[in-house]
Amino acid sequence: MTAEPTGHTYELPPDDTVPADAVHEAAAGDVVYLTRNGVSIVAVVPADAAEYLEALEDAADTIAARRVLAEDAPSIPAEEVWAELGVNDGS
Repeated sequence: MTAEPTGHTYELPPDDTVPADAVHEAAAGDVVYLTRNGVSIVAVVPADAAEYLEALEDAADTIAARRVLAEDAPSIPAEEVWAELGVNDGS
């Protein structure tokens, strides 16, 4: 999913250095898009926005894990899975 950038955008120079203004704007609370040839390749976000996104991802993972654990499916011992995958003891 690639959204059209809104707000602040910076074209990356050939050496891939991030413009200092982009970092300063993100630190001030703005979402800043870095582009290459006019195409967004990355967004620089404030740290609190990144932390919020990570918390949302953790919550989604927890919900998914709870759904799987609630399923009435057979349990397979870890040793059997490791043997099938060709690993020793999971370490």
